Amino acid sequence: MNLNNLEQWPEKVRQRYENYLKTSFFFKDPNLRESFENALREEGSLLKGPYLEAPREFKKGVSAQAIASEHFQNQAPQLNQALFDSPLYIHQDRALRKCFSESKNIVVATGTASGKTECFLYPILFELFQQHLTGELETPGVRALILYPMNALANDQCSRLGDICKNLYEHTDFKPTFGQYIGQTPENEKDHHRKAPSKSMDRMHGELIFRSEMRENPPHILLTNYSMLEYLLIRPNDSPLFDDGLSKKWQFIVIDEAHQYRGTRGMEMGMLVRRLKQRLRDGGRKVDFRCIATSATISSEESITDRQLIAEFAQQLFGEEFDESSVIFGELDDSTENKVPNRYHAFIRALEGAFLVHSKGNDNVVLNRKVSNEDGPNAVPLEIALCRECGQHYYVGKVRNGKLKEAVRDPSQPDFGVEFYMPDDESSHLLCKSCGIYSTSGSNCSCHASIPVKKCQSRKERDRMDQLKECHACGYRRGGIGDPVQEIVHGTDGPNSVIASALHELLPEGRRKVLAFADSRQEAAFFAWYIEHSYKKLRDRNLILRAIRSNEIGSEGLSIDDLKSRLITQFEDSGLFRDVDTLETKNRTVLTSIFGEILTDDRRLSLSGVGLVRQIVVIPDSVDLSKFIRIQPWNLTKEEARSLISYLLEQFIRQRAVSLPDIPGKPNWSEVSPWPQKAYDLAPPGRRKNVTQWGSPQSAPVAHFLNRVLSSANLSESEKVEQSIRFMRDVWEAI
Repeated sequence: MNLNNLEQWPEKVRQRYENYLKTSFFFKDPNLRESFENALREEGSLLKGPYLEAPREFKKGVSAQAIASEHFQNQAPQLNQALFDSPLYIHQDRALRKCFSESKNIVVATGTASGKTECFLYPILFELFQQHLTGELETPGVRALILYPMNALANDQCSRLGDICKNLYEHTDFKPTFGQYIGQTPENEKDHHRKAPSKSMDRMHGELIFRSEMRENPPHILLTNYSMLEYLLIRPNDSPLFDDGLSKKWQFIVIDEAHQYRGTRGMEMGMLVRRLKQRLRDGGRKVDFRCIATSATISSEESITDRQLIAEFAQQLFGEEFDESSVIFGELDDSTENKVPNRYHAFIRALEGAFLVHSKGNDNVVLNRKVSNEDGPNAVPLEIALCRECGQHYYVGKVRNGKLKEAVRDPSQPDFGVEFYMPDDESSHLLCKSCGIYSTSGSNCSCHASIPVKKCQSRKERDRMDQLKECHACGYRRGGIGDPVQEIVHGTDGPNSVIASALHELLPEGRRKVLAFADSRQEAAFFAWYIEHSYKKLRDRNLILRAIRSNEIGSEGLSIDDLKSRLITQFEDSGLFRDVDTLETKNRTVLTSIFGEILTDDRRLSLSGVGLVRQIVVIPDSVDLSKFIRIQPWNLTKEEARSLISYLLEQFIRQRAVSLPDIPGKPNWSEVSPWPQKAYDLAPPGRRKNVTQWGSPQSAPVAHFLNRVLSSANLSESEKVEQSIRFMRDVWEAI
């Protein structure tokens, strides 16, 4: 990464990552919380580096403009509008001459950031310009196909082509066209599902953005991916790209990142290219194709043998002739070896669990299973898990031969399953925090570190035996959709999104691009959505907080309407509105952000969840609270009654049992929450969907919260439940 004087970026990224982990994994026990935070900050625990890399400069040849003058003489100034005026690298020079001048197939095997794009883009532009001079460019039909493994790479090239065409369209009569045909390409201007209106507004010079216009008048340069090319070849609607003589001028087939097509996938790509060529020959193509492959990692050697192997690989991939002279490597300029480093590399590790090590009378949280000699000869690390809601810690594993050991997580294994042990002073079962010995009848070790624990029942379903049904400390169930107690392990999307967002913010204006790689197209597609979604959510939260802090707030707080007015100003200052946006559009945009934050399903990471904002339901003074005051067994003051009822009414928000206010710019529910609206009723829901009973004996307010409020009352458990249900019904009637 070239960040120009941002030597501190690894520490800033590490700090952002650390903050994410601290908020994702909250320990209720303050000592364990402090120990966990210290473990995250420990040198090298999360980040290795930065490692500095000196700049690598490639040997340079003549400029592309000079090569254009060799071929087009007095006409070259028109083409020069699309070319760099600086010298090309030697490998770019060779690729251009070999492919355009000699009409040969080539493989460009150079390192990252070595200008491989110009190696295939310049020969294509030269060919298009030559056809322009002879009048052949007016004949409809695709001239070049560029296949990318990921849409992100194609998007980047579209921007590059847009810049090139802008210069050509404004200063010359050479007007090439290009189009990206992928899954997100709109059918026509009415295709709102694929965001046709916004893409119409962002159309670049020479760009075709609708499928319909590409079929009617195919672009000179077509960009797509492997999967979409499959569809293009078999769908009758897309036949205008190939049939009725339109394939006559189709000349270039470019495969970017060709190293990805090895083994089975390479065979599939080879067959696809052969089907494409046959379809083009059937559509009018009579002469050979010009094939180009690029890769940064196809080979690390440049011997004759490697050239032969690469040429053989390309020949099998394209079904066209390649030889050793077709393979082009980059040549490094040795005079740059001693220059000041301009690249910084760092390695950030994922959390694969947290473990408790008891040493010298203290409990320490560590991020690996290793113990030091200072921890004692019998010390073992015990894996811990946390309730997602209250932060209660559990010891997790499986007792074998009287000792808590690592559990088997593979459901295919016969001893699959996890046991959870929660500290409980009333239990007679003991677990030694030092050596892991578990006993049901007194301590069986001499470590003097045993504590009473309660064995918690895991789920009974075969594929969920590594989960708890509920937290035995607070009763949290996570809605029954997942595991309420989590090991300190995270997936890839959340941390990667945090790291990518931090890098994005550190990059200079105008250079803010992050390229992420995944093992599969599905993972890449999901991560692209996830990072955009999470980045927008974080951005909006930041702007909401800025809006709240932008002016003083009275003792009564801010209403949604107040916040809306302030947030519009923040969105305007951040350049998030377009010039054509009306006031109603602006209202809808900021109300979507506000309601989305209020109804968020990740409450712990929300502004209120992290303690930056207090979100309350205001009870009008007209509501009669007299029946709740000084009534046994509650014995509440007026303020206590108001606070308690306000908290209970927040359950409507938590359960999304709310309606959006009917005001100008009101968003649709689907824009605010991915989950359906719900409703409360006094009666049991029966078979009614998305209906919950208010004051159900099993509900969290009755079974847990109000039960605790009555903990000092001299009542049996059944009487506490009865009083709690009655209180909930009184709240319903009063409100």
